Parts: sequence; structure tokens; C-alpha cells
Amino acid sequence: MNESRYFQALTLWFVVLIFMGTGPDIDGVLGTALGVFCVALLWVLPVYVSVKLVDDLGARFGGRSG
Repeated sequence: MNESRYFQALTLWFVVLIFMGTGPDIDGVLGTALGVFCVALLWVLPVYVSVKLVDDLGARFGGRSG
């Protein structure tokens, strides 16, 4: 994974954080669905970035040890 993907994922994470803090109060099914989607992104994006970062670092440094 190249560095631009990391920055894109982290930027999306910050956008979701800002939206959750300042977004409009939408009631009903749409508001619930949007809230669930945002909370899921808040949890999934850091895990995604961490896993990809560890995978890339393992590929870089694991190849040199042999």
C-alpha cells in the first residue's frame, strides 16, 4: 500500500470525526443509518490503516532478514 492510500484513509477518518461532531441532526431511519455508518467507519478505518501499515513494514523488513 502506498503512502497516498494511508493519507486518504486518515483524511476520511478525520472528515467522519468532524461530521459526527458538527453534522446536522437527522431524525428517522436515514439519521440512524448514517450514524451507524459513521461509527463503523470510525472503528474500521484505524484498524485498516494499522493492518496495512504492519503488513507493509513486515514486507519491507522481513525480506531483508533472509
